[in-house]
Amino acid sequence: MSRILCALSLFVVACAPPIVVPDAKAVAMTPRDAREVEACVLMLETDDRPVSQGVAEASSARWKYAIAAIAVKHPAGLLIIDPGFGESIGDDLRRAGPFVMAVMGTERTKTSIGKAMAAAGMDVADARFAAITHAHWDHTGGLGDLRNARVLVAKTELEWTRPFTRFFDHGVMPHHLKRAKERLFEFEFSGPAIDGFEGTFDLFGDGAVVAVPLPGHTPGSTGFLVRGPKGVTWLFSGDTTWTFRGVELPAHKFLRAFDSDLDALSSSIGRLHAFLENRPDVKVIPAHDGDALSALPRCDPR
Repeated sequence: MSRILCALSLFVVACAPPIVVPDAKAVAMTPRDAREVEACVLMLETDDRPVSQGVAEASSARWKYAIAAIAVKHPAGLLIIDPGFGESIGDDLRRAGPFVMAVMGTERTKTSIGKAMAAAGMDVADARFAAITHAHWDHTGGLGDLRNARVLVAKTELEWTRPFTRFFDHGVMPHHLKRAKERLFEFEFSGPAIDGFEGTFDLFGDGAVVAVPLPGHTPGSTGFLVRGPKGVTWLFSGDTTWTFRGVELPAHKFLRAFDSDLDALSSSIGRLHAFLENRPDVKVIPAHDGDALSALPRCDPR
């Protein structure tokens, strides 16, 4: 009977392995002279949903669901993290098929990265860098539109996507990466371990934006630690959990259709929870938590 339930619960996390929280000891995250940078949020879609859709918890609370890109203003150039939708969003959804459209809706509720940047007084041509937490379509759709941006992707993640040939494959639309093929830069987490994370990659070499591994949702899922002004630090944790509540409990998502490795994901969630307990000075921002994202400054024209 339990096997039948597990088979039927393809999208449900009831059969996921338990989350083990490591006994992580807090250590200094970045050197004291790490560069501080400004960051702001570009909202691309928002919705109001039951929180039980976002985390495996019996609750009547609501979930402010969101899809957003993060703009980081670094002296080396403008960085966009997770440029969710491009101008081709309508065609992308239609070609992905009725299942994707049934779950994600149409382009009418979504804003492309170009339009969101324009509304904030930015130009897609000004983005010099882009980085993705993972390769799923709703995090990579605008890569081709950021035509001058060098695209940074974890090597493990890029290798995972290379065999994909279908238009919509394991949650990935491979053409999003192909549109930026000549600008892709793959990195490894060969830097020192910090705060319980097994390695790091310093995007600019000054501690301002540091990538850490969070495998499980996809093999190369990545978190980005961004050193903000006045000592504020954000950890953009991608889809390791969809909500901050998932980190806080800790708990898996309720829906798990596109989680690639539940054992690795359990470890990453546990690591995030330990990080949250040991580093209360850092704000953990899951990619689809509208409340957490709204705590960042909005990108507005000045």
